[in-house]
Amino acid sequence: MASTELGARLKQFRQTQQLTQTALADQLHVSRQTVSSWETGRNQPDIATITQLATLYAVPVDTLLQGTAAVPIAKPVTYPSPSLLVVLFGVLLVERITQFSTFPGLYWVDFLILLLIGLMINLGIAHRHPNAWTPRIHWFGLTVFAMLSLISGSINAFNMGFGLMTTCQFSGLVVVIALARKYWQFRSVKVSQR
Repeated sequence: MASTELGARLKQFRQTQQLTQTALADQLHVSRQTVSSWETGRNQPDIATITQLATLYAVPVDTLLQGTAAVPIAKPVTYPSPSLLVVLFGVLLVERITQFSTFPGLYWVDFLILLLIGLMINLGIAHRHPNAWTPRIHWFGLTVFAMLSLISGSINAFNMGFGLMTTCQFSGLVVVIALARKYWQFRSVKVSQR
């Protein structure tokens, strides 16, 4: 086995997972130059590192070493964009500061803002330590946010007033549209893979 073949496979798996050489090096506790030397074929990783790579890419070690075509390459993990969260955070924060409401209504908006902050932290973790669970947690959290926003806005929970009620309904509706769009994208990819 030529080391350039192994290097090409390592690069292919890294790119499939949408990792940079720096991100991969951070996860393996090596330098970026070391990852580069593996991918160009100048050096080869030791067996412990190959085992770590196989675990990270969710493939058998044989696939990394021999490049067997029978085992499909793991699909890349896609991470949501933080722009939706930032916009919703800004809208809720401005409404929280400018609207008059009851204290329970204001506390409810504070809770929704904290939920958005938690989702932003989750995305930060997802980009630093990629795995399959953080996007799922993100989409689940957005679904919970949408349901809570729509329901609280529709029933005017905590007597929050027209301004906060409308903001909650609007925020929930925007998230529902984003979730529906993501679902249809996911569904179209599934259909095209058949």
